Amino acid sequence: MNETLTVAAAKPWATGSERPFVRIEKITKKFGDFYAVDDVSLDIWKGELFCLLGGSGCGKSTLLRMLAGFETPTSGRIEIDGQDMTGIPPYARPTNMMFQSYALFPHMTVEKNVAYGLHRDGMKGDEVRDRVADILRLVKLDAFARRKPHQLSGGQRQRVALARSLVKRPKLLLLDEPLGALDKKLREETQFELIKIQETLGVTFIVVTHDQEEAMTLSTRIGVMNAGVIVQVGEPSQVYEYPNSRFVADFVGTVNMFEGRVSEDEPDYISITSPEVGGEIYVGHGVSCVLNQQLWFAIRPEKLRVSRERPEKEHNVLPAVVEEVAYFGNLSVYRLRLDTGKLVQATKVNLSRSEEDAISWDERVWVTWGDTAGVVLTQ
Repeated sequence: MNETLTVAAAKPWATGSERPFVRIEKITKKFGDFYAVDDVSLDIWKGELFCLLGGSGCGKSTLLRMLAGFETPTSGRIEIDGQDMTGIPPYARPTNMMFQSYALFPHMTVEKNVAYGLHRDGMKGDEVRDRVADILRLVKLDAFARRKPHQLSGGQRQRVALARSLVKRPKLLLLDEPLGALDKKLREETQFELIKIQETLGVTFIVVTHDQEEAMTLSTRIGVMNAGVIVQVGEPSQVYEYPNSRFVADFVGTVNMFEGRVSEDEPDYISITSPEVGGEIYVGHGVSCVLNQQLWFAIRPEKLRVSRERPEKEHNVLPAVVEEVAYFGNLSVYRLRLDTGKLVQATKVNLSRSEEDAISWDERVWVTWGDTAGVVLTQ
């Protein structure tokens, strides 16, 4: 099969070739005079693991609750699998929701916790046992079926809650900060388990999280929210490498930001005069801008190179002093003070186990980057 066709088929959001599975149209939710969600429109396709990413109070959980039917929109429309959800109560929607607290019944075993919703729906006998056994095998908890929640680790309780949410076979699973209660290492391991389960079942997941690393790891696409509005939607690499605003650049990952004005505007390059670098920033491609326009140049720490000797290149070379060095095992982080007083951050992957001649505190160094390594932002 043609590789281009394969990629397009795997990414219907890139082609619009399929009808969106979830369609949110101009949804607004007000609490008094406060707009928790403000005129949001969003399409999500079947089989996606979509992350709503944002800080506290940005409206992401409110939007999730409206999808589940726990909150009623002030205005707008939600459609799931071609069906208008207006007026449809939570129990009648093709959705299930997994909360951060897990809310397991402490007096019930794992299998009874998972089976509870099926019994409430009137399912009986062998069908319940088979359905529960299948889902416990999938989340690798079949050996813990007779245990109670207090006999499980945090990660195991999280998987019980996930199994209980999935056993009813919803078309759409909504997860509100599902990994927030886990420690860092367990959270990272569980992220990959969650991806594998979602791919195995083919259920559409919408995950709410404030953790940008979690969103980058889990998602097919990310919707970044701020003040009730979705400010950018894209695949993780798009949102990280090509943020559309200073807010997104700063919120998703670490970034160095320089303010300046356009001093040269050519079809294949622009120059930005920035007092923060003490000179010119050279951008090796055209940008939609005008002379003297105020804008910002954003560059990620891993795109910067630090050296004792001045590199033999004409553009984007700045003198600095090393103020701090932090060792994180897999990489080292340098905090550098430019001669203008601007503080920047650079990272270096630690490829060897030891480096006797490593750059250290208080050294004079040169900071440089490639002509296309950063992104120009106009808002």
